[in-house]
Amino acid sequence: MKYTARLIYKSENTCFHTTLPVFFYGMPNGKMVVLFASCKNDFPDDTSLKWTLAEHLDFSYDFATGTILTVGSREVEIDEFMVLADNLEQRIITKATYGNFSNKTEAMHFLSVTLHNLLANHKLIQMEMDYF
Repeated sequence: MKYTARLIYKSENTCFHTTLPVFFYGMPNGKMVVLFASCKNDFPDDTSLKWTLAEHLDFSYDFATGTILTVGSREVEIDEFMVLADNLEQRIITKATYGNFSNKTEAMHFLSVTLHNLLANHKLIQMEMDYF
């Protein structure tokens, strides 16, 4: 089985509290995951960043057809999904966090180097969780 993910949408303007893009990926197991950067902790003087990989609770993804689905299995066109992703609070479950970056450049460099591994590891973990 290939451990691939499909980028559904990259947004610069979502409800997530970040100045970096938010990435929505469709996974072969039917899940949708969200990858976004946020503050590492709640201290106002600390501007360090972390990447968060989370499972989306409101949408799933049919990898074979490239279809976005709501929880109620209603198909959602990409244009409608983009509006919903940008304007509604997202219900997610954090699966993993990565890094302690002092600036946006470091955070984006880490993502460009490790993106494939982050998504592949999520796929392996999810398969293990679904199996038991």
